[in-house]
Amino acid sequence: MSGTAAGLLSRVGPDLYRENPFRVAGLGVDATARDIRRRSEELQVRARIGTDPDPSSPLLPLVPPPDLAAAREAMQRLRDPVTRLEDELFWFWPAPGGDPDEGLDALRAGDPDRAEQVWSRAGSGPAAAVARHNLAVLLHARALDTGGLPATGRDLWRRALTAWAAVLDDAAFWTLVTERARKAADPRLGSGTARDLRDRLPAALLSISARLAVRVAREGGGGDAAWHADLMTRCGFPDALVTTALRDAAGTDTSRLRSLGEAALAKATAEPSRGAEEAARVLDQAAPGLAGLEAVLPPGDSLLQGVQDEVAAHAMRCAVLYVNETGDFPAALPLLERALDTAATEANRAHVERNLATVRQNLVHTTCWFCKERPSDDGAVHEQPMHGEVQRRVVARGYNARQIQTTWRKTVIQVPRCAPCAETGHRRTRNVWSVGCTTNIVLLVLGIWMLTAGMVAGGIVLLVLDLVGFFAVVGLAGKNGVSPGQLASLREFPPIKEQLAAGWAFGERPPDAGN
Repeated sequence: MSGTAAGLLSRVGPDLYRENPFRVAGLGVDATARDIRRRSEELQVRARIGTDPDPSSPLLPLVPPPDLAAAREAMQRLRDPVTRLEDELFWFWPAPGGDPDEGLDALRAGDPDRAEQVWSRAGSGPAAAVARHNLAVLLHARALDTGGLPATGRDLWRRALTAWAAVLDDAAFWTLVTERARKAADPRLGSGTARDLRDRLPAALLSISARLAVRVAREGGGGDAAWHADLMTRCGFPDALVTTALRDAAGTDTSRLRSLGEAALAKATAEPSRGAEEAARVLDQAAPGLAGLEAVLPPGDSLLQGVQDEVAAHAMRCAVLYVNETGDFPAALPLLERALDTAATEANRAHVERNLATVRQNLVHTTCWFCKERPSDDGAVHEQPMHGEVQRRVVARGYNARQIQTTWRKTVIQVPRCAPCAETGHRRTRNVWSVGCTTNIVLLVLGIWMLTAGMVAGGIVLLVLDLVGFFAVVGLAGKNGVSPGQLASLREFPPIKEQLAAGWAFGERPPDAGN
């Protein structure tokens, strides 16, 4: 490929039609060197007398009209045969042989819908090839003039890309491009120029749509961006070209996301106590950008996964630096959970999960198990006795009698608890004992009085109630400031849950074991 061919269509972008020199200068694609010179002289006169240039091309007038500087730049570009051939590709051509063109007449009359109807009826041959080309230019220019957002005219965008796909497949049109290149009589435009333009045009068109899709995604229009990206494939363009265009368009966003993570990690490394702040910042600021990339890039795309992993890894490292410095596990937990949600590949997710497991394990032992909010207090720890591995065997056998020996293992699980929760439990225990003992004493005195008074049945009932009440008070009071309800929650404490799963039970000994 020649240097000229390599540079073809390199300037194509979303302003393709607004900056087209034929549109800006108000000239047709068949304008001669003399036409360009006369138009340039006219502009110079207007500049001297201080008046604005005439409105742009009557085919699709620019609003607002271009200024003198833009018009002069357009003239200069039209003087270069190479750049002019590119610009001709993106503007309206007259019908071959000087025949009248109803489509161009409709445009001059300000009726683009009528022009579209005329050119949509193209048949075959050179005239039909020009009509198909003009239809593609019209639809594409109108789509871009609306601001490039799919929501403003999805059907218009679909028709525009479909029309360009038809132009790419139209051999008659590219024969006309070859003829135009030949007539330019410039050594840089050889016999292969039309082929080079045809080869490079799909990527150029896709680059425009890709940049618009990324821009829409960046502005929060994920649904519109995804639709736009999907349209590029549905209109017949190769998947590989679509992916390349989207990746190239997303280059600025991916670089920004990487820089964001690197800057956060650098700050956290220099000052670990700021690690949580930096992790939150990188996750918050990266979220819209990642959502935008997810909207336009296909699932599983290596570029997308790479950026997701980098953001997750930087956030994770910031959080780890922070927790190693401060021991503030509660602050690190949600940050690592968000990093896990961001990570894409299994390897990176596994790395985050290992750090997350470490933080969760430390949280279990540093946060009050009962309120799940305050840090635990060493002086308020609840000690839960447990027993397990119970074995029973016959050690002696006599006539109609046998002796059973029971053995077991025991342990005490330290359950983290804060001072306020411990005090609440102790206060509840004291209240239960106070009310319960008072009630039991009253029942006991009444029962004894009734027995001495001869009301034996009533006295026995009260004494039985007193005995039952005593055991009820013991149960309600709980042990070590832990109520029966809290004892139930203890079953979910990981070390206790593990022991229970292994067959252990609460208490220092089995209920049927002797003293």
